[in-house]
Amino acid sequence: MGITLKEERIEVRLAAAEKERIKHAAALVHQNISEFVLRAVSAAADQALAEQTRFVLPPEQIERFHAALDAPPRPIPELRALFAKPSVLEQRDA
Repeated sequence: MGITLKEERIEVRLAAAEKERIKHAAALVHQNISEFVLRAVSAAADQALAEQTRFVLPPEQIERFHAALDAPPRPIPELRALFAKPSVLEQRDA
């Protein structure tokens, strides 16, 4: 495993009691404060990204989902009518 060059810094202002709590927790897991905070923040970032970019379905639902993706598009008259109208961004002749 290679060494990662750490060039960036994030500063956080917090109350003394919060810092002591974090320092104590880091010591309990044999990490310094930077390692502890970085791991916690990275885990929170991974969770937030996963919630916004992935979804998981049970096998029977994933099969129905794939079938819906593979099916030919069905006509939606309301959508066709909407796209037939001029956009609010298009120039209108006055």
